[in-house]
Amino acid sequence: MDTYIILAQTDSPTAVIGGQFGPSGETGTQVGVAESPAGNEGIFGGLGWNWILIYVVIFGGYLWFVMRNNKKKQQKLADMREGLKVGDNVCTTGGLIGKIVDVEETTFVIEFGTNKGVRIPVLKSEVVASPSSEA
Repeated sequence: MDTYIILAQTDSPTAVIGGQFGPSGETGTQVGVAESPAGNEGIFGGLGWNWILIYVVIFGGYLWFVMRNNKKKQQKLADMREGLKVGDNVCTTGGLIGKIVDVEETTFVIEFGTNKGVRIPVLKSEVVASPSSEA
């Protein structure tokens, strides 16, 4: 008796057929069925929505860290502005450095330059730093 293996491609799975030649010329019997490797798994290669979920979680984490850091910076700046008093040196968003001579509800009156006669009201939101007195 001779042993044989036949691989046959059909419409659905690939059939592996094996057996032995018998005296009456029998055909082989089916021993295993393997699924075809190609399928309609979509653009994400079989993982489907898992990849989208992973990207959403990563992007959400990134946004959370960015917003958290931005909120901390804004809170620190607001605390600095609330702590300013008459006589403190400050820097505006325009880069002008001066000394606070009066504090009002929404503005600081700042004295600029060496002339000491130039006093300009500046919105509190425009004061961005309190440089050291050495600068």
